[in-house]
Amino acid sequence: MSERDVYHTPADRVLLRTADVYQTEAQDDVTSYSDKLLSIVADFKNSGEPEGANAQAMVGKSKRGEVACRLFARVDQDTGIIQAAGFKARGCLAMTACASAACLLIEGKGIEEALKVGMDEIRSCVDGVPADKQHTLHFAACAVRALVGDFLLRDGATAAELDEAVPCDEDSISCIMAEHCSYRQSRLELRLDEAARAQERARVEAVADVMDLVRKRTALGQLTSCFDWKELVPASLMPDELTEAVLDALDPASASLASSESADMSAQAPVQRSPFANRGVGVPQLFKEPSASAGSMPETKRALGRPQPCEDNGELRVPEGYELREVDGNLALVQVSATPARTPRTIDASGIVAMEGARRTYLYDSTQMKPAFARWAFLAAEDDPLFAFVSCVREDSRVYPRPMAASSLTNHPFDMTEGQVEALWVEAKEHEGYGDIGRVEASNGDAYFYSSRYLSEEHALSLAEWESVERLMNV
Repeated sequence: MSERDVYHTPADRVLLRTADVYQTEAQDDVTSYSDKLLSIVADFKNSGEPEGANAQAMVGKSKRGEVACRLFARVDQDTGIIQAAGFKARGCLAMTACASAACLLIEGKGIEEALKVGMDEIRSCVDGVPADKQHTLHFAACAVRALVGDFLLRDGATAAELDEAVPCDEDSISCIMAEHCSYRQSRLELRLDEAARAQERARVEAVADVMDLVRKRTALGQLTSCFDWKELVPASLMPDELTEAVLDALDPASASLASSESADMSAQAPVQRSPFANRGVGVPQLFKEPSASAGSMPETKRALGRPQPCEDNGELRVPEGYELREVDGNLALVQVSATPARTPRTIDASGIVAMEGARRTYLYDSTQMKPAFARWAFLAAEDDPLFAFVSCVREDSRVYPRPMAASSLTNHPFDMTEGQVEALWVEAKEHEGYGDIGRVEASNGDAYFYSSRYLSEEHALSLAEWESVERLMNV
């Protein structure tokens, strides 16, 4: 039997170099290839991208010789049938044959059936490849899987759905051999994109939770800072990132930025009177509760952790996650076992105002707390009693005008003792910047403080006498 004459070899071997097939291995020994493989190479009819292609994939390597297999397919969106398939190949003749065989094997099949096309099926179709060309079988089989994965990805599949439909073992031999894989890269980009979207959802949820917390604390007469929402920081964010997101969500037009230097009321516009302005700084003792409020407290009971039915315009409102059921003849709140899908939250920062302190930023809900009370709460939170004392004295002297009763600072939110107030007066006298602060006493011994910038000593004394003695005599 004579030796097989694969090619009538001319002096210069003719290579396969077309728009779709580029043979880079110029000295390829064709005698090691099967007749069937060579017949496929010599007569391939499915090269290039078919018209209307809606899926594509590429698998290959570039080190130690460039070998790549790129597949295209037109898949029926309704049935999942691969109506046409094409390829482009770069490398040796074996890669060209395996790419062409892969197209022949998947054309006319559904995507689930196409996933069953592996190395064995392609090897049988080309009647085997030389031992040093085994990687071409790997690349062609991986390209088929990548093609199906690309179709599903374009159809909107999630990373979890891809893992179930077209699992990819990135530690497998096939994956390690393929330096380049479009499906592997697409999966990575999808996971990163989903992680980014999840992080954004977590950011929005956290900011919305902070706004809820601000409103609840405002109803209790409290300002809110980043230290109060540290438990709301999601794992995907750093505390500073959540704080920045919260401040970015605020309406710049509603923000009230007041640094500790600008906290001096003499440098600011008149402050809106609080509901208790006629009684001096803070909430009077008459109104103090275990949790003193600067406004209504519709969320107080819920904030304590026990679900309570609430009345809204005369109608019973059942808390979210609970329903009313009859138990032993009585209506009772019962937690719903099947929790419905949670509606994506949006950030509602309407009415939320920021006050910039020396060390942190404070937020409050301006629909529940008057600016004057927020001002007092800000001074108390800044933990500078002397500055708070002087600021309140100057505020009362300038805005109303009147001297400030020493007992005012014993109210919420300052909650000082009379001894602490007197100690602050002594400290203010020794401070060179607070020389305008003076002290007078009514005839009954009540102490008042005033600022000589706005009140004379005589005027302050007469107002103090009226407030403590004469006003009561005229009731």
